[in-house]
Amino acid sequence: MNYTKYYLGFVLVLVLNWQLAAQDIKSSTKGFSANVSLVLGSWNSESTFMGDLDDIEPSGVGYSLKAAYGINQNIEVLFSYSKVGFVQELDWDDYQLTTVDVGGRYNFGATLRWFRPFLEGAISFNNLLIDPITFDGNTLFELKSSGVGAAVGGGFHIFIIPNLSFNADGRIGFGNFGSTSLSGTDVGDLGETLDFTTVRFHFGLTYFFE
Repeated sequence: MNYTKYYLGFVLVLVLNWQLAAQDIKSSTKGFSANVSLVLGSWNSESTFMGDLDDIEPSGVGYSLKAAYGINQNIEVLFSYSKVGFVQELDWDDYQLTTVDVGGRYNFGATLRWFRPFLEGAISFNNLLIDPITFDGNTLFELKSSGVGAAVGGGFHIFIIPNLSFNADGRIGFGNFGSTSLSGTDVGDLGETLDFTTVRFHFGLTYFFE
C-alpha cells in the first residue's frame, strides 16, 4: 500500500510538472518591439509614362527597420521604413524605392504558442528614384516620383525564446504617384494616372522588450 501511495504521488508530480511546462510562456507580442529584415521587392506601373522601367529591373533587394507597440497580445500599431535597390542588370547611378508604412497588425494565438501568424494593413508613403533615364537616347534625367497608397499582407513569427522571433511576411501595396519630377522640374499633368503596385517579402528578427 505504501508503495502504491508513493507511486501515485510520483505520477501526480510528473503530471503537474508536464502541465506547468505546457503552460510556460512561449511568446509575447505585447509592448514595444524592434525589427530588422531582409527585403525582396518588386514594383510595376501600368502607366505609359513609366514605360518599361519596371520590366528592366524586375526585382530588388534591400532592408527594413520596424518599430511597433503591442497594445495587447493581439493588436499592434507599427511604423516601418524599407529601402529596396534595383541596380542589378544595368549600370544605374541610382534606382531605389523607399517606403514608410504606418499601420496596424493583428496577431493570432496567445502566449502559450511559439508560432504566431498575423495579418497587417498600413498607409504607405512611397518614393521612387531612378537615375539616369532617357526618352530620346541622348538627354539624361533623374526621375523622382512620390505617392501615397495602401499596403496589406500577412506572415508569421516563430519564437526562438519568448521575446525573440524569426519573422517572415509578404505585403502588396498599391496607389498612385502624385508628384513626379525630371531633374528637379515637375512634369505637371501628364493626362494619365501614374499608378503603382509593389510587392515586398520580409525575412528578419523581432525583439520584444516586455
